[in-house]
Amino acid sequence: MKQVVIFTCIAALVLPLALTGCCRIEMAKLQDELNQARAERNELRTKLQTAMKTPRSQPQGQITELSGSLSEFQKQIDAFVSFREELQRREDELARLRQAALDEAKTAQERMDQLGAKLEAETERVVQLQGQLKQAQSAIIELQEKLKE
Repeated sequence: MKQVVIFTCIAALVLPLALTGCCRIEMAKLQDELNQARAERNELRTKLQTAMKTPRSQPQGQITELSGSLSEFQKQIDAFVSFREELQRREDELARLRQAALDEAKTAQERMDQLGAKLEAETERVVQLQGQLKQAQSAIIELQEKLKE
């Protein structure tokens, strides 16, 4: 029984001391968080004051930066436009060359048709002449046979 009383007394003394240690650790963590929050607040105040003091210099810097970007975009646009114009010139030249080739092909086809018609007429003439030659040869053979008789 004495032991239980002693144990209870010791527990009663140790428990508050242990809890006090836990509270101190928790309090230290909270103090660190408070210090961080204060530092962030001070940093934001400094940024706000800087922004309030020089409100015109930042937009001017942004305008200058945007103007630079705009001029770069304009240069790219001009380069694309000139490239497009060059492609258009090439396309026009190719279309002109294609049309010239088509005209030449048409002329060549007409010439081939004319030559084909002429060849056909000459072939008929050759056939007629061959027929006449055969008739003449037949007549010569007949005459030779009559002379032999």
